[in-house]
Amino acid sequence: MAIHPYQQETIQLPTTKIMNKIYETIVILVIATTVTSVNVACQKISEVEALNDRAVEKVAQKNYQGALADYNTAIEKDPNDANLYNNRANAHFQAKNYEEAIKDYNQAIKIEPEMADAYYNRAYARQQLTDFKGALADYNKALEFAPDKNTEIKIYGNRATLHHAVKNYQNALADYTQVIKINPDIPQIYSNRANLYYQQGNLEQAIADYRQAADLYQQQGNTQSQQELLAIVSKIEQSN
Repeated sequence: MAIHPYQQETIQLPTTKIMNKIYETIVILVIATTVTSVNVACQKISEVEALNDRAVEKVAQKNYQGALADYNTAIEKDPNDANLYNNRANAHFQAKNYEEAIKDYNQAIKIEPEMADAYYNRAYARQQLTDFKGALADYNKALEFAPDKNTEIKIYGNRATLHHAVKNYQNALADYTQVIKINPDIPQIYSNRANLYYQQGNLEQAIADYRQAADLYQQQGNTQSQQELLAIVSKIEQSN
């Protein structure tokens, strides 16, 4: 999986340079490798799997045109596999061909209307095109079909950053808090929620969340992020 940070707006603190460094989130573009079609011969399945796996490797190497060529061949062999369209869309996304990516996500959803990954990925592609209303609708659908808690975490976390970016602060707060309920050990979520609290003027809650994020980064061995967050706490305390 590749991690793609969705940047929120900058908070005007005395340490703007430091603040910019902590705008992290858990936006994850899912690149599935599983081929699930069952209506083709075993040999064809094997060929499609091989093409899919090779394409995934090419995406990892940033050989997007090579990956797209493999996905095109795989889809010719099995045009009814939603995973292949989702994966080809991911290759388009990585190549910044967002409109082409959305077309393939559309096709994946047409084939498999309850495919949470396709809704989730399409939401993120729509964010790149500033279609925030469409992205929000897709996150909602992805949440409806989320198969497990890890998927829910991704969706709530990314929907929170979207709400945050368009200044729907209460909705963002609710989604950040929901992520913490599911998994209380993700430092980025605490730092994002702290940013939101700061924007609302709730400095006590902001400091508490920055400190919690710093503690979690320390536990993970990420002392740089820990120190950056503690520096922000110090600046807030000194300015009040």
